[in-house]
Amino acid sequence: MQIIVAAAENQPHNDDVPPSWVRCIYCHGRREMSDHIYLDYNATTPVSLEVLDAMVPWFNERFWNAASAHTLGMVARDAVEIARHQVADLIGAHPNEIVFTSGSTESINLALVGALGSSSGRTGIVTAATEHKAVLDTAAWLAERGAYNRVLPVTASGEIDPEMLVGSVDEHTAVVSIMAANNETGVIADLTGPVEAARRFGALFHTDVTQAVGRINFDVEHSDIDLASLSAHKMYGPKGVGALYVRRNVQIEPVIHGGGHENNRRSGTLNVAGIVGFGVAAELAAKQRDSDAERSLQLISELVVGLAGQLDGVGVVAESTTRLPNTVNIRFAGADAEAIMANAPTVAVSSGSACTSMFPHPSHVLMAMGMPAEDASECLRFSTGRPTTSKDVTEAVAVLVPAVTRVREVTR
Repeated sequence: MQIIVAAAENQPHNDDVPPSWVRCIYCHGRREMSDHIYLDYNATTPVSLEVLDAMVPWFNERFWNAASAHTLGMVARDAVEIARHQVADLIGAHPNEIVFTSGSTESINLALVGALGSSSGRTGIVTAATEHKAVLDTAAWLAERGAYNRVLPVTASGEIDPEMLVGSVDEHTAVVSIMAANNETGVIADLTGPVEAARRFGALFHTDVTQAVGRINFDVEHSDIDLASLSAHKMYGPKGVGALYVRRNVQIEPVIHGGGHENNRRSGTLNVAGIVGFGVAAELAAKQRDSDAERSLQLISELVVGLAGQLDGVGVVAESTTRLPNTVNIRFAGADAEAIMANAPTVAVSSGSACTSMFPHPSHVLMAMGMPAEDASECLRFSTGRPTTSKDVTEAVAVLVPAVTRVREVTR
């Protein structure tokens, strides 16, 4: 892509047409993107046709503001409330416990900053070293402003040491935040211990369920949590819309002010089209979760068997731990992950979280699990989705095997 942009920059400029680099990337996308095998569904998913069909009228025909008092505004507000019920049903919540946001990152900020803001005399945050950067960076930001931040180490399988957890939560803790499923390794957390530790000292419990919802059964009542962050674009909904579950009677300070929307928890004109899409995506996720999981498990198995059958030094990260059905993180010993990606450009995978991959470096998640930086830099995350087929997996293996072999030969 950099070569394409560089070549386009030498073309003459014409104010009557889009910049050449835009045209070039657009044409490149139409011509070549169909040749790619996408195995990065933990980064984002395509908007499903059912979701898109539900959203389209709200961009133009029904463009009304859900906060308007007139009849058309009430129609938009009704559509938002239907979506609120759909999202609530997905996680076993009451509709009044759903606060719409711009996505999981905002939801996480609202949960952590809001929890500290409403906790008189409590200034502590307890989280884990394998959390998403949205949690870790927010906790670090709060620590710079007087909060104390305890980041728990994890085992080689990515699980929290129960004894370390118990000793880290006390009467000064405002919120404990442990993710339900890791975005890089797929490791599913047992939240029972962390929730009990928070309850023992009266702290709130937040969990990032961005990767979990729609892929495994997750129920907020069964889990007994207070706050949960989720995002539409991880479940075949649109980007730019998410939600924060806030258990009834739980108080959090708003982060965005100006209008008192969402029961004074998150001000701002509601993204009606996005919220409608989120609702439909949530409903579809609930219906298709089990069948999606079954297909994903089979596809991931085919991928691992295919790679391990043709390459030595292939290892699954946290292999013996319960993981998301669609996710596997694989180490290719002796082959740099970024180099593999460069040698297999038609296979879209990730060497870490999509939110941090703009700055390539070994995964903080893998290093927190005790993996040396060099080993961590040899790992790639694969994540399948509804559109993924066995043919996709077979073709990906056919591209990756020679790519890994080339990289190893060069680096010997």
